[in-house]
Formats: sequence, structure tokens, C-alpha cells
Amino acid sequence: MKFKILIENTVFQAKMKAELGFSLLIETDDKRQILFDTGQTDLYAFNANIGGIDISQIEALVISHGHYDHTGGLAHFIAHNDHAPIYAKKGFDTERFGRADRSIGLPVGTNIDPQRIHTTKEITEIAEGVFILPEVKIFDPNETHFANMVIRRQGIPTEDQFDDEQFICVRHEGKISIISGCAHRGIVNTIRSAKEHFSEPIRLVIGGFHTLHESPEKISRLAQLLNQHEIEEVIACHCTGIEQYAQLRQEYKGKISYGHVGLNCFV
Repeated sequence: MKFKILIENTVFQAKMKAELGFSLLIETDDKRQILFDTGQTDLYAFNANIGGIDISQIEALVISHGHYDHTGGLAHFIAHNDHAPIYAKKGFDTERFGRADRSIGLPVGTNIDPQRIHTTKEITEIAEGVFILPEVKIFDPNETHFANMVIRRQGIPTEDQFDDEQFICVRHEGKISIISGCAHRGIVNTIRSAKEHFSEPIRLVIGGFHTLHESPEKISRLAQLLNQHEIEEVIACHCTGIEQYAQLRQEYKGKISYGHVGLNCFV
């Protein structure tokens, strides 16, 4: 089982390109390919092509949540892949706004055939050992990242609590790996939600932690919370923030590294 980061905010490999966003490819032992998020543009496909990955052959797409930096490449994916089901939660296409009333949701003009959308309502196994978990329970409200995020329903702005957020758990060789898009509802809340359903030890936690704008005190608290869980490896990236990652690396007692475009991880 292999994970490959196709889009992230940083790149160190020749020819590949980076952008604010996240996209990750899961390749199963029987060579099935599943895409998790599409980044902000079509760069996910550019990087995939360099790695010999044919977007038209991907068998499923999972959308973590409806922000532009995770769904911006969706129109390109639909245009170049005519069969893969798109797994998303209800509300992923809701209007969303950030600071200064800036639109940060699904890009306007993204046309999706409703028949392509598979609305995730329960834990769904989409390939052998690859599960979508559609609920991140808020065990700890202090771990959430909702500040300056709003949605509009019927023109009324309300705090975005990311009810559409979902994540992937991969079960492989007696362990689980957790893949997060941005963890707006909290990465430790995500871990605890996974542990409610899977009893196996955690091989890997990979993805964005949405700590970019958090205080050093909150990063220290996150490190303490992570230290309470036995995790073989953590790979933080995207909305985690470089400085915040550096602090986590100092205070988290386990193995941790920063993910980047082109990173391959075997689990």
C-alpha cells in the first residue's frame, strides 16, 4: 500500500510544482488508485503525470471538505475521468467564506453530474481496506478550527462547523493509517473518531492539521494531545504551517516529518 502526495504547499523535486492545497493518491496492493482531494487547480494532474499516473484511470475520488484548495481541481478531474465515483458529504458545495468575506468554497462554475456524486452517510469501504469515515466527532471543542469561517444558507451567515468534513482510514497488515484533508474539526478528534471504529494500532497520520494561525500555546497543547496516542509516524503538511510544524517536531515525542509534493509513503 502506497500514499503519494500530489499537491501540497511545498516542493523539492525537479519538474513537479506546488500550490496552496492538498491532494493525495492511494495505491492499493492490487494497484487500484484512489484520489483524496484535488488541490486548487489542475496541478495535481501535472504532478501525477510526471509520476506516471493516468488521471483517467483513477477509480474513485474522495473529497475531504468543500474548500477551494481541496476542490479546485474537481472540474479538471471530471473532464478527464468519466467514470470514477466522487464521494462527498452533503453540504460540501455550500457557499463558504473566510476573512474579509472572501469566497473559499467550491469554485463557481464547477459543474458536477449529480449521478457522479455518492453522498457519504456511513462508514464506506471503497476498496479493500480503504474506508471513508464521514463523521469527525468533537470530543474536545478546544481542538477545532472554525475561526473566521462562515457558510451561507439561504443568505444567512453562520459559523462553519464543517459538518461536511470526512477522512479516510486505511487498514493494512494489522494497522490503520489516517488521512486528513484539513482537520478543521481537530486532528486528535479525527484520531479518536477513527479509534472508535478500529481497534488496530495506528501506523500513520498524514495530512493537514489546520494549525497555521494557531498560537504557540495551542501548538503545545496539540503536541501533548498527540503524545497521548501511540502513533508510529506522523506526516504533517499543507495547512499545518511550517513554523507550527517546527514547534510540533520539538514537542511531539514520536516520529514526525513534513510532507511535500512527490512524497511517497509505504504503509
